[in-house]
Amino acid sequence: MYADLPPAYHLELAQAPTPPASQRFEVPPQPAAEVRSPSPSGPPPMLVIGTPEAAFLWPLATLTPPDTQQMVISAKLVHPAWKKRKPTFSSDSYLLEAAEPFELSAVREGTLKSFKVSISKPGAASPEWKDVEVQVKAIPWYSQLVPNSATVPRLLYRVFGSPGATFLVHELSGSPDFHHVVLVKFKDRRFTQEELSQGLLVDVEDRPNVKGAKLQVGDAPKGSLLDDKPVKFKVERELLFREAGVP
Repeated sequence: MYADLPPAYHLELAQAPTPPASQRFEVPPQPAAEVRSPSPSGPPPMLVIGTPEAAFLWPLATLTPPDTQQMVISAKLVHPAWKKRKPTFSSDSYLLEAAEPFELSAVREGTLKSFKVSISKPGAASPEWKDVEVQVKAIPWYSQLVPNSATVPRLLYRVFGSPGATFLVHELSGSPDFHHVVLVKFKDRRFTQEELSQGLLVDVEDRPNVKGAKLQVGDAPKGSLLDDKPVKFKVERELLFREAGVP
């Protein structure tokens, strides 16, 4: 077809003239989108046991993401009102509430060394102490919980505290489960402070891991440590019971 065109025939494409500035449509420059990091959520309430100088904090994990970290925080608590007389957290239940939101993972990873809390008894209308400084010493024990996983069949507790005030903290393993902390007295074993800072595991003999079989005040069951050494103890006081992971 192109062979039939005369030799002098040329096809030229004319460029459209540029419209005047007044007729142009220009998109005004857009400001850069601000990218914000997600705000940290506040940690769950924490039970405090021990003394201000040697406190152990137990965050009450709910088993609902992202609140699935189970840990014990070894810390020192500082407040101006305690310079002359320091309280004890062994005879009653005391809960800590963070003054500012933060992630527990920051405490576990060591990037958050201190934070402020208020301390109150469960159900109290107002806290007993505000602006208490928590100085983190260590994380002696940690476990990442998996929501909707099955609980272990045996009733397991972790030992924390001091030689004069020893506590058993129920270890969560699945969903549903329960937080349970009791003050106990061992009959045939005196733990060192180093052992009580490690969170030794106690397997309560002949008890299933259900809330109906939890330790009760006055119970004197037998148990065994992870090294299969038998232990005997008596439950003197219950500091906390709270269900976790219940729809």
